[in-house]
Amino acid sequence: MSQSFNPSHLLPYLLILFLTAMGNDAFGDDYQLGLGHKVSDKMTVGGYFSLEFGKGDKTDELVLDDLAFLAYGNLTPGFSYLFELESVEPYIYDFETDKSETNFPPSIERLYGDFKFSDSANLRVGKFITPIGYWNLQPINVLRDTSSNPRYSRETFPKFLTGIDLHGYTPFDNDLAYHFFVQATQDLDDAYINIPIDQHVGVTLNKQLTQDWHAGMSVGEYHQTDDTDVQYIQFNARWDVGRYRVSIEAIANRLDTPGFATEQKRSAYLQLEHRISERHMLIARYEYLNDDFSNEKETIRVLGYSYRPVFPVSLKAEYQWHSDSSDNQLLTSFSVLF
Repeated sequence: MSQSFNPSHLLPYLLILFLTAMGNDAFGDDYQLGLGHKVSDKMTVGGYFSLEFGKGDKTDELVLDDLAFLAYGNLTPGFSYLFELESVEPYIYDFETDKSETNFPPSIERLYGDFKFSDSANLRVGKFITPIGYWNLQPINVLRDTSSNPRYSRETFPKFLTGIDLHGYTPFDNDLAYHFFVQATQDLDDAYINIPIDQHVGVTLNKQLTQDWHAGMSVGEYHQTDDTDVQYIQFNARWDVGRYRVSIEAIANRLDTPGFATEQKRSAYLQLEHRISERHMLIARYEYLNDDFSNEKETIRVLGYSYRPVFPVSLKAEYQWHSDSSDNQLLTSFSVLF
């Protein structure tokens, strides 16, 4: 992971930090933190970063976890785009060994164009977030309520997809949204891909059942570059009642690997959020993973606290209890969206 440092790797990020530090003097009175800087009618630039500290039996480190540059806008009324350049864990300092590692060279995390035809039919082309569930649609630390991601979201389906996504609301039900997505090639810039694949096809449906209750499901199949074929079915539901939110996601995988018997992988999480006030939130989460292929079974309990002085700035702390107590840890983070 450690690589030689090249100052040119930091240029996109330094530009964002410099402009942000100048505040209204650079952007004018219209600039608002978290909304980016409007360079022209067709381009807005921004970025984000997150700094994490983890402390446990197996970890004692400070990590610059994300450092990203964004450019997005509308070229025509019916065509928009997004470009995201990111370095993941560009800097790590280990307090136990008193050593640091760097990984500054950025990679393309997202690059896509959106063609809007109607509420019922829209097309996304490029590399983008796989439209499954809730958690995967919030890849940025500052937008999430906990610093950590459930294992469900990291290990059971590809987080990104390079291909096309036809999506919209069904013409017969304005509260029923759909996605039909296809990948038929290897990933565009696979530096931060969680599961390397070269084929993926899936369908997602999401329904607003009542004002407080939302539910959905996904089914699909993908082919990993190690020749493993994976079929999955996924469910998600969310309830919002007053200051409380309950979210649940679950997935079941069938893995067919040449030379091995067919195996199953199941994972889920249940999360309860209590908004104490506009800026303060308590979070409790229970996670479950059962992987027959690796013969691994784990439960994780998380208790966390989130403070947002303003929406684009987040300070979070959580403690994790694992099935293997040696994995227990305290995790804190500070993240900002420019």
